[in-house]
Amino acid sequence: MPNAPGGGYDTESRVLQPFLEKRLGATIVVNNQPGAGGLIGARTIVEARPDGRTLGLVGLPGFTVARLLGQESAPEPARDFTLLGRMSRSVHVWAVGSRSPIETIDDVLSAARRRPLVFPLNEITSVDFIGIAVPAALLGVPLEVVPGFEGTRAIALAALRGDVDLIDGNVESLRSMLVAGELRPLLHISTGPVEDDAMFTGVRVLGGADGAAARYAPSVGHDVVWAIETAASLTRVIGSGRVIVGPRGLASETTECLSKVLAEVLTSDDLRRVAPASLDPAAAAVVRQDTLALPADAARLLPLLQPMLRKVRG
Repeated sequence: MPNAPGGGYDTESRVLQPFLEKRLGATIVVNNQPGAGGLIGARTIVEARPDGRTLGLVGLPGFTVARLLGQESAPEPARDFTLLGRMSRSVHVWAVGSRSPIETIDDVLSAARRRPLVFPLNEITSVDFIGIAVPAALLGVPLEVVPGFEGTRAIALAALRGDVDLIDGNVESLRSMLVAGELRPLLHISTGPVEDDAMFTGVRVLGGADGAAARYAPSVGHDVVWAIETAASLTRVIGSGRVIVGPRGLASETTECLSKVLAEVLTSDDLRRVAPASLDPAAAAVVRQDTLALPADAARLLPLLQPMLRKVRG
């Protein structure tokens, strides 16, 4: 578990644990190894003996972004892991504090015409960085990004205090504050409606033919088709999900056995009754196909990230 106790990855691992134990007839220990953006725990998985006894739940978006931004120590998922199945996807949202005068994405664009808008960030190799920089480039929003915030809670509190204009975050991580009305969602980083909850009624979607990227492309000077395709690439990178993996080199029969068992467990009614709303399982073959396509999607985003990357690093 390359993340600290108490977060979304840890919660999903511990939800999965008893069902997988029962199905395999094995004892499973969740061993948290946080640090370095998940790299410490991920390296433990990569370097483990490929005997089927070491598995992990890792985030493909984080490693994809890290490698996109030149962090060569980050694992290359399709090469460095044996992909066994997807547990969930991530959906990001732009949000503001409940007392913010910004109420819609049109208000965001109006404010951006007067001054750059301030976003908090934990680190520039995080998924939040592309969730901020790419939509802003598509919508023509000038930014001031402030890195160094320690985690989702610190970022959300900055919005509540009014220290920043907007935040980007995983819907699941922000859900309790969105439900409580402490944060107000403004923009779904997706290509279509992803929530039927009343709190998302009227919230604009970034991608798709009717999304914000297409709508505002002419006024920003972007080609509409290019904007739609770029928003789709961003959605696929962010949504590539939390994936159950083993070390590279697992024997084919072990891989087949574990993949089959995970597919059965992740689609079972028993697990669905207790799993987070973000549960979105996929079989190993689908995960591998999606993972192999990630570098092309990431490459499409890089030119939009480079100006902000130079600014933050400078």
